[in-house]
Amino acid sequence: MKKALRTALFVSVLCPLLPNTQPAGAATAGSVIRVTLTSSWPTHSPDPMGLTYNPRTKKLLISDSEVDEMPALWKGKNLFVAKRGGRLVATGTFKRFTVEPEDLAWNNKTQVLFVTDDDRDSVFRVGRGKDRKFGTRDDVVVTVLHTRRFGSPDPEGLAWRGGRKPMLIVTDSGDTGPTSVPRVYKILRGKDKRFGTRDDVITSFGTKKYGFTSSEDVAIRGKRLFIVSNRQHYILETDLSGRLIQKIDISSAGIKAASGITFAPGTDGGKGRIYITDSGVDNGVNPSENDGRLFELKLVTVP
Repeated sequence: MKKALRTALFVSVLCPLLPNTQPAGAATAGSVIRVTLTSSWPTHSPDPMGLTYNPRTKKLLISDSEVDEMPALWKGKNLFVAKRGGRLVATGTFKRFTVEPEDLAWNNKTQVLFVTDDDRDSVFRVGRGKDRKFGTRDDVVVTVLHTRRFGSPDPEGLAWRGGRKPMLIVTDSGDTGPTSVPRVYKILRGKDKRFGTRDDVITSFGTKKYGFTSSEDVAIRGKRLFIVSNRQHYILETDLSGRLIQKIDISSAGIKAASGITFAPGTDGGKGRIYITDSGVDNGVNPSENDGRLFELKLVTVP
């Protein structure tokens, strides 16, 4: 991982997604409903980074790109499968092709998982083998994108949009210094129907103009993007072209360094929650840190 200041956090947010119905001058903020410690799982996840949701199994898939750097906690597992309420139900490993699984994205139609690696600057497509499980020896792995080819030197987050025109969305944090230029890249397949070839259609927009100094992850819902930073304490909501819709304040949740975001049903039966992982204190700053958490939030309108 190339980022400092990361803590593992997982957040679920009640998401009305109707900013235009708010009273004039009102804003949207997150209020905590549930907190779970990934640091206390039987197999610890001190720095959960990647996050996605499988609606068929109703489980969250979470990757940890730092745990391998912590010998006291490393058990060879960097994939974690959990219920939305936070209970760990299974673990796996991607170490055969990456020990740096920065983020995950799920293609529900084909039942494959996409994984980013910001050391190898690549996106992998992972299919299950005969055992029908992810994170095992018979995973079928293909490299689908080399992100430096389109100007992304630090791919962090990842989202998948299916439908008639499938799209991969990659967030890039640039570098870790004051001159970093965080961006969001949208990759559409060309006529050959393959990602990573010359006829890919690639567009991008920057997030620094909205106050972001990193772009850790992105989730897509309809025609809107929801982007998180490990340095700023709000969710950036934009349209697909990058036009700002709103900034969703999550500062009161106690999030130290948001690292992943996805949508899934809420634990209280509500629809369209946002789940967020947060990586807080980096193990480079504190080698013995183990502070992973899961949060559930609901959105509230504030004057």
